[in-house]
Amino acid sequence: SRILPPTKKPHFSTSQIKENYKTVRVHLIVNPFSGKKKGLDVAKEVKANLIESNIKVESYITNEPNHAIQIAKNLNLVEGDVVGSVGGDGTFCEVITGFMGRDDKGHEKFPVALIPAGTGNSQANDMEIPDYQVGIEKILNGNLRKMDIGRTSFMLDGKKGLRYSHNLVGWGLGVDSNILAEKMRFLGPLRYDLGALMSIIRGKVRKAKCYIDGHLIDSSFILLLIQNTCTGGDRLALAPYAQVDDGKMDIGVIYQINRRKVLTLFNQLKAGGSHIWNPNVEFYRFSRLKIETDEPTAINIDGENIGTTPLEIEVIPSALKIFN
Repeated sequence: SRILPPTKKPHFSTSQIKENYKTVRVHLIVNPFSGKKKGLDVAKEVKANLIESNIKVESYITNEPNHAIQIAKNLNLVEGDVVGSVGGDGTFCEVITGFMGRDDKGHEKFPVALIPAGTGNSQANDMEIPDYQVGIEKILNGNLRKMDIGRTSFMLDGKKGLRYSHNLVGWGLGVDSNILAEKMRFLGPLRYDLGALMSIIRGKVRKAKCYIDGHLIDSSFILLLIQNTCTGGDRLALAPYAQVDDGKMDIGVIYQINRRKVLTLFNQLKAGGSHIWNPNVEFYRFSRLKIETDEPTAINIDGENIGTTPLEIEVIPSALKIFN
């Protein structure tokens, strides 16, 4: 019998108390290369609309990777300010990484706003912000919700790297397919499916030690996929029951299985997320997670291929205030 796709959980739990915020000024951190280089055009429209609504706007254009981290970390913030991210999931990751690294603990006082302008906008899609116009409406309405994020440490160029993840962290097949997809950007969204199929055919299996809240799983894996949001990639329902304010992150575990079974899982995933009922996938929720490997293995954080294992994640509940 056919397994129907699962019903997606609300992005935010209904029990959370809403907070209202009166915005005076928005600091727009803009990735000009996001979404086929449409970031600047989106930022101009957002700025014009906010000024028309009597809100001051300061714009900051990033010019290299990690620039958004430094901008968010060094903003001069006063009462009524908002930190806005114009770009995709990777840009938002950089913005909140800098925001969380501030000496004044600005994340406890000031909200963040999400303006989608990237190729992949998983967080925005899950928050029902399909475009910049809705992003503006969220700011003007002033309703805030609190959101969990994952403090994620890893190795980068021989040193310890740090990011604050809002969307997903991948290891294994998902990263392999993303690396291949990046080499086929000329194919558009089709590159994601093709990258996944090529990775499935290659059938790479890796040994790892995965500690989930201290519980050790020492095995051979096809994939480990950590989710804060329901979706990832090209709006795939990777973890349909994940919520961004439950104080946990979800992890999907696929052990060593044959290519045919992996292909079945991929088709179920594409069919709305019914892979969650496949016996070859295990799902857990955690507060702390650690992945150790004999050799450094690539990881993906919020859609960006960055760094290698060892990997550690600590969930920080209600870390951010975000317009929704």
